[in-house]
Amino acid sequence: TTFFDEKFNDTGKDAGLTDLSLKDSWGMAGQVGLDYLINRDWLINASVWYMDIDTDVRFKAGGEQQSISTRLDPWVFMFSAGYRF
Repeated sequence: TTFFDEKFNDTGKDAGLTDLSLKDSWGMAGQVGLDYLINRDWLINASVWYMDIDTDVRFKAGGEQQSISTRLDPWVFMFSAGYRF
């Protein structure tokens, strides 16, 4: 996982939080999906992904450096349609 454009929203800024950074990481990911042909030209697709993301979040609170180990494990669902030209 690569994080970019890390910044606090207005609530974080108002709380005095600064210098946000997230460490890039490696983790496991899995995907399953199914394509179904409706006819010769059209198809529908359904897919699901799971990602195991662990990262270190660093920031300053009140001028003191903080570091928090954070776990993000999202499930992503997709439904789509396709057309063959």
